[in-house]
Amino acid sequence: MFAIALTLLMFLSACSSAAPTGPAAGRALVDEAAAAMGGWSALDSVKSQEIITGGADVEPLQAVEPTGQPRVINQFGQDIVADFAKNRMRLSFDAIREYPSRQPVKFVETVDGDGGMLETPQPDGKTARERMHPSRYATRLRDMRRMPIRILYTAKNAPDLTRDPDKIDGKVTINVLRFKDGGQPVELQLDSFNKLPLRVIYTEDDPIYGDTLNELAFFDWRDYNGVRLPQSQATFLNGNKIREERVRTLINNPKYEDDSLTIPAEIRSQPEVGERIVSQWPLRRLVMGVNYLDFGREQKVELVEVAKGVYHIKGSDHHSMAVEMKDHVIMIEAPFFEERSVAVIKAVEQKIPGKPIKYLVVTHFHIDHSGGIRAYAAKGATILMQETNMPFLKTLLSRPKTMNPDSLAKAGSITPNVEGVKDVKSLSDGERTVELRDLPNPHSSGMLMVYLPKEKMLFESDLFTPGTPVDPTNTLGVENAVALFTGINNANIQVDRIVGGHGEVAPLRELAKIAPQGKGTSN
Repeated sequence: MFAIALTLLMFLSACSSAAPTGPAAGRALVDEAAAAMGGWSALDSVKSQEIITGGADVEPLQAVEPTGQPRVINQFGQDIVADFAKNRMRLSFDAIREYPSRQPVKFVETVDGDGGMLETPQPDGKTARERMHPSRYATRLRDMRRMPIRILYTAKNAPDLTRDPDKIDGKVTINVLRFKDGGQPVELQLDSFNKLPLRVIYTEDDPIYGDTLNELAFFDWRDYNGVRLPQSQATFLNGNKIREERVRTLINNPKYEDDSLTIPAEIRSQPEVGERIVSQWPLRRLVMGVNYLDFGREQKVELVEVAKGVYHIKGSDHHSMAVEMKDHVIMIEAPFFEERSVAVIKAVEQKIPGKPIKYLVVTHFHIDHSGGIRAYAAKGATILMQETNMPFLKTLLSRPKTMNPDSLAKAGSITPNVEGVKDVKSLSDGERTVELRDLPNPHSSGMLMVYLPKEKMLFESDLFTPGTPVDPTNTLGVENAVALFTGINNANIQVDRIVGGHGEVAPLRELAKIAPQGKGTSN
């Protein structure tokens, strides 16, 4: 009898050790987390906050190699004043950019209900004010809802809130809540021991990696007059860190001028151009102080014939090139994102009808030069990259894309054609030849330059911007340009003109001006 009773007790104990799941358990767990942070009454009392942080942004997809050490983009200071009752926020960002060149990056964003305003200092000392880009605005609203003081409210107010089975991470048990916020799936993880939020993970779309886990992790909790809040936080994309920051000052219910969180009527009346796409992509670009404005907007495409049957494709600050062959087209570069490539493909098909795009050449893997590859794969083009980038390319082409299905996802069972390039590869139709050549450089490993021998023309990206003088104080910029000039000379090819993935078309002599003595002569 004793043995039977003991067995029954052990069985009941095992059953009771499994945490409850489902919507009711989810609501109960949110209440436990609120109690751990100070209780709903204490959280409710925080109507506004000012949070001053310092930290750094890094970018894995600007590294020298796809799996290499992420480049440090900046060191920044940030001041957020948020009014939760009126859904308003003012974010002041002040950074010293370290890459791609050292310079300040400053801006102020104001979110006021259904509108956003961007203020940017100008060289003349004045401040430009404009309506915020819709994707930037929508993403900032998401970030406001996942702030430590607000994330439990976001979960609590979600109609589909539920508790999932616990996860085990080593010796740590993690409680898991799931819900949707603005259509994006969210996983909120809590420490089972103290019930404090560990991390909140949104699933969002990324132009390169498709369905992407955007994780905000919380560390170093402390008490602020009865409310527990983290001192540090970090942002990860698919497990790769892109930002870390630490609180310098945090004030609950601070004093602030109401006008500082108000958007003037003349700004609010400006038309909103583009889609409100929630994605980290534009934020990763703007902290670098570089272009993101084409994201979620109608694409402008301009084809400029730079030689017979050779077109420099402009309309953005990231360019492509189309080369007409006897019975097909070779495309060089697929920058930014799917929408850019779709627009470029359409323009090329109209300009060169009846000739399919057989090849796409991608110069390198960086975030702004590889986001449009999948559109060409969907058309059946063979994608050519330097062979060391093949693992990156295959990952990009195989990633799921359900949050925002693109042309490759919609195509179904297409197996993309890919080919690695080593040293030199020639593509020829008997009349015209296109050479793909390895180009050693400090900017990105696995870089290709594209040479047209008959036209004595070279296409390159990021190493030199034709039509723009190289700043002699930009050490990396000078090194890149010298690497390009050295690569041209070492290849023993005759180049008259350089076509830029950025910039214009310029004679080689522009590049030669910054080449070191003894590295060759200009044409």
